Amino acid sequence: MKQRIWGFILLVLGVLVLLEITGVYNLGLAFWPVVLLLLGITIIWESISFGVTSWFLLGLGLWVGSIGLFGILSNAGVTELTGSDLARYGWPLVLVGIGLSMLIGDRLRIKERFFCSKDDKERSSFAKMRHIGDLYHGRAPWVLDRDHDFYHGIGDVVIDFTTAEIKTGTHKIFLKTGIGEVTVRIPDGVNIDVEASVGIGELDLFGETRSGFGGLSLNRKVQAEEAEATLQIEARLGIGDLRVEYLPALSVEIR
Repeated sequence: MKQRIWGFILLVLGVLVLLEITGVYNLGLAFWPVVLLLLGITIIWESISFGVTSWFLLGLGLWVGSIGLFGILSNAGVTELTGSDLARYGWPLVLVGIGLSMLIGDRLRIKERFFCSKDDKERSSFAKMRHIGDLYHGRAPWVLDRDHDFYHGIGDVVIDFTTAEIKTGTHKIFLKTGIGEVTVRIPDGVNIDVEASVGIGELDLFGETRSGFGGLSLNRKVQAEEAEATLQIEARLGIGDLRVEYLPALSVEIR
């Protein structure tokens, strides 16, 4: 569904740009207003794609997208309200979003039905959800003995498996982040199956890099000799940098 929506948006945008370039009609499609509009749409999508409504992300997306939209409309002579006006007066939307998040929390309702995949719904072993701030899982020694889900809105994320005592078997790890810098550290001595993707930004999977806009993805499988544990990791990032590192396991003691 997400791929089809973005395909439709880019198709329409391409046609409109062609109309403007050929002089058929002035649509006011300057570079930065278009970028801000697309960024706003991306943030809005991320705000409803965790299976919850993140009011902060929704307010931020509406603000950024409105700056781009009214920048385009003012350039085309449709309205006197400019993107700069929205940049000055639209920021209360972000405050409203933060206030709603603090007062009523983030809700799990219709969005789960329409925006979560079947695989997302079936993940229930362990889930950690945080919307604003930094998330560091694995700073202290811990035990990996079940599947884990991590959902994060805005901020830096570190998931460190090198400090974990990884039990025998297959462990499915799902990580989904909206905006930020994400680092996943994987130890040697285990079988690894990693699928990583970034919407806008940079992707680094074991030293192989991709950067740009429009959906970046890499897959890698590593078979370790005599390994008794397997990590199946799916990491998704909307906007930012995602790095997956392959490091030696640390000697840890679980107490």
